[in-house]
Amino acid sequence: MKGHISIAIFVCLCLCTRVFSQTLVQGKEEVKQSGAILNNLDTLMTLWYVKNATPVKNRNSQNIYKYKPEEVPSFSDSVYAHRLRMIPSPLPFAYNETVRAFIDLYANRKRDQVEKMLGLSEIYFPIFEEVLDRNKMPLELKYLSVVESALNTRAESRVHATGLWQFMYTTANLYNLDINSFVDQRKDPVKASEAAALLLKDLHGIFGDWFLAIAAYNCGPGNVNKAIRRSGGKRTFWEIYPYLPAETRGYVPAFIAAAYVFHYHREHNLYPQEVTLPKFVDTVMIYKEISFQPIARVLDITVEELRDLNPEYTRDIIPARGMSYALRLPAAKASAYTLYKDSIYHTYSAMLVAANPKYNPNDSSGIAQVTFKGGKGPENYGPKAIVKYTVKSGDNLPFIADLFDVSVYSLKRWNHVGRHKIGVGKRLTIDVPADKASYYRKINTMTTLQKKKEIYGRLHEPPEVKVAAKEEKVDKPDSTVVIASATPAPVKEDKKIVSKKDKKTAVKQPVEKVEKAEKDKTEEVAVETRASIKYYTVQKGDTLWSIAQRFPGVTVDEIKKANGLRGNQKIMVGQKIKILKS
Repeated sequence: MKGHISIAIFVCLCLCTRVFSQTLVQGKEEVKQSGAILNNLDTLMTLWYVKNATPVKNRNSQNIYKYKPEEVPSFSDSVYAHRLRMIPSPLPFAYNETVRAFIDLYANRKRDQVEKMLGLSEIYFPIFEEVLDRNKMPLELKYLSVVESALNTRAESRVHATGLWQFMYTTANLYNLDINSFVDQRKDPVKASEAAALLLKDLHGIFGDWFLAIAAYNCGPGNVNKAIRRSGGKRTFWEIYPYLPAETRGYVPAFIAAAYVFHYHREHNLYPQEVTLPKFVDTVMIYKEISFQPIARVLDITVEELRDLNPEYTRDIIPARGMSYALRLPAAKASAYTLYKDSIYHTYSAMLVAANPKYNPNDSSGIAQVTFKGGKGPENYGPKAIVKYTVKSGDNLPFIADLFDVSVYSLKRWNHVGRHKIGVGKRLTIDVPADKASYYRKINTMTTLQKKKEIYGRLHEPPEVKVAAKEEKVDKPDSTVVIASATPAPVKEDKKIVSKKDKKTAVKQPVEKVEKAEKDKTEEVAVETRASIKYYTVQKGDTLWSIAQRFPGVTVDEIKKANGLRGNQKIMVGQKIKILKS
């Protein structure tokens, strides 16, 4: 009798093992067939702000389980099932081998991507939660975007579903997302989230079940209804599971696994990585057509950053003609936009005229003529080269940025630097125009004095020797500019300079004396004795930046220094501004 019992137990164990192995294989097969999910995880890693993500500073404090840095914890099925039941949600998070296969994908195989998505979630989840809460929907639906796009605003599927929530063109139109030659609101985190919430709410109204609504979000309500009919009228996801399209069979399990891993990431030794996108942004409304280039120039940010914060503008143009559009900016830059708006549009008009002399701002026939070709500085389009620069004593990021005609933001992004102060000896990588690479490479061999003179435009523009101090009107349309020579040289001594050779000698001597002096104070005195002083009367709408643009080679910092202006001190209409000009 005992022998028969032993044989029966053995047979049962074999059958259970076979069933378990079959379900495990089936779960892994569902992962393999989820091509869109796997592709999104890989595509996410191509974004520069994701590639440059860094571990959070409080990583150690989050490591409450005292894991080793490279440790990958594993748990039993009972632990996974218990944890899913403990998530406070109205959604019935079931556990099976297909769910476990996707938990393994996120928690073990794609750990780096998950840590980067955890960092991105700090930016996007508050947007999703606000929309879901306002519509009285389960907040856990936010994890659907992890499955849909891996939190990549630029994600695009093989069938051209686009954005964080992967809207098809026709569905986007149904839910009032604007798509035209310049705008694709499927990539707008706020607008697309609003539309996704309405779509999910409508699908839930059809099926009365959130998991069926999620399945219909993936394959369409028609396919879900077909699966319900084939199952004999069953009304839950797991009951109609075998009758759904192959990709959708893995879709809901992936959603459950994403909810699990994001909720229990610390238990798996996973922590957010900080992406370089600013967490604190503000929105300004644009009521008049503008492109990214003048905004970037005036506010001292890059076009790339504007693109990443506003991916819905597909051609770097905000086509605000007859309607308003929102523009997201880093919080600190949003207030600056309000202050410098006039300068931004003045710069835009100048760029349009430079690109197309026939440009007519009153012509509303189209926006095709606002595409720019090149421009000053390596921040613009064109072939690039990479140069190296070794940080010297006294250097800081703003100073180096001025030297290489790039923004501080770009320097930080290229070199993973968080502060203006950087260590002496650090090697920086800098993108420059390919045709000027040899010029920028020479900067690394310059002395501190030579670099300062380079910023002030001294190396390529030798100072002129003035005959006498006098004032004269500038022969230009703007009669408010007056030139006064600051050279104290006597008239009798200057009359001796009659030939070009004598002039070169007279210029060369003070320059050689200055090159021997390495102290800033000495340099400032030498610079001022060789400079012309121009006086400019501040007009309505002027800013220090717009004034600096009127005088090639003059920077805002130079104007501040020449006039004793500090910080963000304002200038007044009618105020006389002194300009030191070589």
